[in-house]
Amino acid sequence: MFRRRAAWAAIGTVALLLAGAPAADAVEGQAPDVRWASSVSDDLGTLAVSAGSDSAITEIRAHIVSAATQQEVAVVENDAFVLVSGTPQDGVWHTRQPLDLADLGSYTVRVEAADADGDRTTDNSAGTLAYYVVPVFEEVRTDRAEVDIDHREVRVDGVLKGRWPATRELKPLADHPVDLDVDYWTENTVRTDAEGHFSGTVTVNGAVPVQAVHRHNNAHPYVLYGESAAVQMGVRQVATRWTVQSPAEARTIDFGQQVTLTATLERETPQGWVPFEGQSGGVLFEPSSGGQFASVGYFTTGADGTVTFTHAPWETGTFRVASHSDDPFIAPASVNSARITVLRASVFTSFSATRTPDRGVHVEGAMDFPDGWTPATIPVHIQYSRDGKQWTDLLTTEATWSGSGHAFAADIADARHGYFRAHFEATDSFRAATSQSVRASR
Repeated sequence: MFRRRAAWAAIGTVALLLAGAPAADAVEGQAPDVRWASSVSDDLGTLAVSAGSDSAITEIRAHIVSAATQQEVAVVENDAFVLVSGTPQDGVWHTRQPLDLADLGSYTVRVEAADADGDRTTDNSAGTLAYYVVPVFEEVRTDRAEVDIDHREVRVDGVLKGRWPATRELKPLADHPVDLDVDYWTENTVRTDAEGHFSGTVTVNGAVPVQAVHRHNNAHPYVLYGESAAVQMGVRQVATRWTVQSPAEARTIDFGQQVTLTATLERETPQGWVPFEGQSGGVLFEPSSGGQFASVGYFTTGADGTVTFTHAPWETGTFRVASHSDDPFIAPASVNSARITVLRASVFTSFSATRTPDRGVHVEGAMDFPDGWTPATIPVHIQYSRDGKQWTDLLTTEATWSGSGHAFAADIADARHGYFRAHFEATDSFRAATSQSVRASR
């Protein structure tokens, strides 16, 4: 009997141990992970908490601790939070309403979280609640949309308000400094009145943005940085123009011949166009072929606005005179002169005509181009005249380089008695040339 009872007792003990012992592959519950806590960026009184776990988050409680005193000032209970994104297992919760704290400032947020498995965690430094006033600019405007050379002062008006974190209410910020920035640099600082209104003037020297800015200052430590929308200023430029007095009309010159350019710069005024003094610029000669331009000179206009230059163009083209001011209120101006056609010399250095036994005439000769350039092809027209006055083309040949000049030759069959000569027609770059007229010799 004892043995049987002892056996049953042993079996019961083993069963109890097996029932009470955890399985070897069982996993303990994972505590929630509080990732961060902070103010909502566009609603600083609202607290946001991000958390996740291996089961749904069922409870969030936040303790608000003053960063200045390290004292707890408020506890945000679970029912104050609502899920705004993600899932209960991995999401972001916001307080339903902004927190109502006694003082503005910065607060450390301590967060307790629990999940559906009963696991809990506490993060003593989950993040920061920035409980500050956000500046808001309203009705910021300028008294003009553009500036000009004589009117560069711009008045800026507006209203500065603050959005309180507890209520989201906008209230005027009285006796606060407002910087008036021109092209992102402060040009004037004014203060708001009891209703938050401000007004001031700035000098605008270009097409730049004008903006009202509230910057952090020690007198109002809990009011953040804020800025208005930028007002883009326009510039109305002074119109300028060039008038060329010389050369007034197109002309043709020989290579090496100088041409005088005279031009006058004027500006527009309410009284009309007047000479514009003190403006800088330069003169170029621009080839019509599109080749390399030549610098003629630089200038600063005098009291009469007139500039004069002398230049020997090396090919056909026009003078271009241009002025440009560093002052954005003065419009640039430029003009091209009348066309200057430059022709280089061409000459016949020899020409002869000799009768042949078959009643023909053999002509030959040579050409020279003394100004240094040579045409790509050199067509030479052989001409005939019975009386040496009226000329007719008989044939065209081509002069080619012979080592000492550009030579040509041709044979004329059944040539009549009379005079013969060679002629080179003018081109865009070369003057015409005609040889001496000769009777064919035997």
